[in-house]
Amino acid sequence: MKLFTFFVTLLLSTCLLFSQNAKPDSTYYDFWEGTWYPIENGKMDTTSYFKVKKGINSLVFEEDWRMGHDGSLAKAIRAWDIINQKWQYIWMHETGLFQIWDGRKVDGNWYIYKHFNINGDIYLSRQTWIPTGNDELVRISEKSYDEGKTWQLRFKYNYKKVNNFQTKD
Repeated sequence: MKLFTFFVTLLLSTCLLFSQNAKPDSTYYDFWEGTWYPIENGKMDTTSYFKVKKGINSLVFEEDWRMGHDGSLAKAIRAWDIINQKWQYIWMHETGLFQIWDGRKVDGNWYIYKHFNINGDIYLSRQTWIPTGNDELVRISEKSYDEGKTWQLRFKYNYKKVNNFQTKD
């Protein structure tokens, strides 16, 4: 009985130690809620933004997007899939575009992936939003013509989260 108690204590101690040192992937977007604006040449672009709020539980985020280039609107849902243990993404644009992106972890950051065929231009696309500190992040979009062996940068934007900023929407 003493040996059994020893092993149970050892197992529980190991689990406790691991849980204190490892951040679960489901908490990757704990910083996400708020209003994010692109920063261009050191200035905030208030014509473009995305607002993030919690969804039906703490692992679901609802996103409202306004694209500055044409003022168009989009909505998205980013959620932790408890069955597959990954972040998933659904994006809908006011013109009727509807996209489902698959989440994958790469070098400690979560990316979303989707195949596209736009007028014969066939490629794999991926995007990520990487926190850089002080309520800032970098959004990176890339595409690959060889199923992810090599990547070409499509765009890279810096964003700043601002609380209590009034937008014109």
